[in-house]
Amino acid sequence: MSAAFKPYLPGVLALIAEEIGVDLAIRLAKQCGGREIYIAKDPAPDCSLAKIVGLANAQKLYRLLGSGKMLVPAGNFCGQTGRRQRIAMLLDQGLSHSAIAKEVDVHIRTVERMSAELRRPKDKRQPDLFL
Repeated sequence: MSAAFKPYLPGVLALIAEEIGVDLAIRLAKQCGGREIYIAKDPAPDCSLAKIVGLANAQKLYRLLGSGKMLVPAGNFCGQTGRRQRIAMLLDQGLSHSAIAKEVDVHIRTVERMSAELRRPKDKRQPDLFL
């Protein structure tokens, strides 16, 4: 295979990659995937988005997407082995859902769902297949 590896970028990340490049879209997904970021009308050099993608690219994203909150899709760049166990372990340590989503590279809704599953009483007739 002679073509360079191109990762799958879900949803709005594909648009972002077209505008500012694949590397910066991946960086955004790794640092903010599964969480909301704020796109300002006039991004400052010290805003969180500009720190991740640079001021000029933050301005490009404003022109592309407008201002306001944006939910960044979670990228799947770290593999899937042990994600459920890591989520359970970090929940036991008392980390916030947002912090866990960033650490494990999953969507915050995945962490919320796992948290609810772990709190739900288990049916003893069916053993848990994954934990």
